[in-house]
Amino acid sequence: MSVARRGGTSAVADVAIVALGTLGGAVSQAKAVNRWGHVVGTSRDRQGRSRGFVWTPERGIVDLEPCAGVSSSANDVNDLGDVVGGGDTGFGAFHAYLLSDGTAVDLGTLGGEESEALALNGLGQIAGHSRLGGGGGKHAFFIAEPGRMLDLGTLGGGTSVAHAVSDRGAVVGLAETTTGAPRAFRWTVEAGMLDLGTLAASASTALGINSRGDVVGGSGHAFLWTEAGGLVDLGTLGGQTSCASDVNDAGGIVGVSQTGDTDPRARPVSHGFLRTPDGTMVDLGTLGGANSSAAAISEPEAGACFIAGHSHDATGAIRAVLWKVRLG
Repeated sequence: MSVARRGGTSAVADVAIVALGTLGGAVSQAKAVNRWGHVVGTSRDRQGRSRGFVWTPERGIVDLEPCAGVSSSANDVNDLGDVVGGGDTGFGAFHAYLLSDGTAVDLGTLGGEESEALALNGLGQIAGHSRLGGGGGKHAFFIAEPGRMLDLGTLGGGTSVAHAVSDRGAVVGLAETTTGAPRAFRWTVEAGMLDLGTLAASASTALGINSRGDVVGGSGHAFLWTEAGGLVDLGTLGGQTSCASDVNDAGGIVGVSQTGDTDPRARPVSHGFLRTPDGTMVDLGTLGGANSSAAAISEPEAGACFIAGHSHDATGAIRAVLWKVRLG
């Protein structure tokens, strides 16, 4: 179905939204999409379990079954079709995994019982978070080569989480400072962990990075960070808050923003958005319900790109969705 768009559309010719279904349960959410329109995410199954899935146009939604345990997640997919996430080991632990060519590999931890991979680049490098040994906190990790999970540390506090990794091996996420304040960070081998600061809010988090090193995230409002310009407020769709979740190499940015509208219960309405390289913020609409959110954007292919996320349908159910955006 086609959806209504709020704001200018100079760089967008058409937007269509498709519901991806579920694994038999009540809820599904898409987390990532590659340039071929293959989507990964998490869905409840008929038993109410949370399971990682992959969706393709040819096969529809399929349980990845990456592990022996009950619960799993699928958080990112690259253009080769490799998938990362986390899953029960069957022995009381939850570990990050890489699924490649049909084979799942347990990526281990930083010493604790829990880890989860949240991001994967085109080179197969992986980022995420893990519990430390001895009852320690949670730290961001980076796996640049198989078998070596690197603890990225923090900004002086107890916790960090890596949300994205670029094809150049730069990692972004959230880390606590010595005062416990959450801050967006960028980590590189050369410079280590850099605090990217905040907008007017007291906290920030970084959720996406492209190959140029452009970083996006949220600090009350969605932001774009560049080495030359620092933090730039991207505004909203008319409401009070927004957050950017991903950016591609063409400069397309996606996320979620309050629209300024309210639902029948007087709660703020939020919609997924696409910010085009010319600065236009496009409302991606919904499946007919009140809210939606855009989590990831593919690289353009043949004049179009894919955006993955979730939306309420007309009954209020939450469904994983795929937007196809034809660029003008």
